[in-house]
Amino acid sequence: MTKQVEKYIKENLPYFKSIPHKYRYSGVKDKSWSLLSDYVRCRDYILFKGKCVATGRRIDHWREGDPGHYVSMAGHGVESGFDPMNIHLQSKSSNGWGGNADGHLFGLELDRRYGSGTAKKLRQARPLVKDDDWYHLRKIEEIMGKFQALKKEYPDFDYPPYLK
Repeated sequence: MTKQVEKYIKENLPYFKSIPHKYRYSGVKDKSWSLLSDYVRCRDYILFKGKCVATGRRIDHWREGDPGHYVSMAGHGVESGFDPMNIHLQSKSSNGWGGNADGHLFGLELDRRYGSGTAKKLRQARPLVKDDDWYHLRKIEEIMGKFQALKKEYPDFDYPPYLK
């Protein structure tokens, strides 16, 4: 992490250190993924009654679900991998071993939730962006704003401890 990034975090993101590591990535990207992962799972648990986006099976607690991607980041870039519309609460078995059938059902559910053509739009090519600390700092600010709005609308939910 550069000194400029450290300075930006210190001046603009007082909550940065409280975001836990998921250890999927490293540094700022790891914090970005951690925040996005928690946001998506909480959002969908609240708005869609804790149901797996692909199978409709109920997940007992938001922490027990996975943040599943409709379009994988591999070959599609960081814009797909860190787009909250492309990531939804999914059961661990569906996300890990669901296969093509679950992927198809995932797309159908996206169209049902957000309107016809949503899944197709997510599959379209996106502009390439530089996968660097600055990209992930912007994502952290964006997702924290979304998290705060969700928390304001649903204040009694069991959010991650770093949001309390």
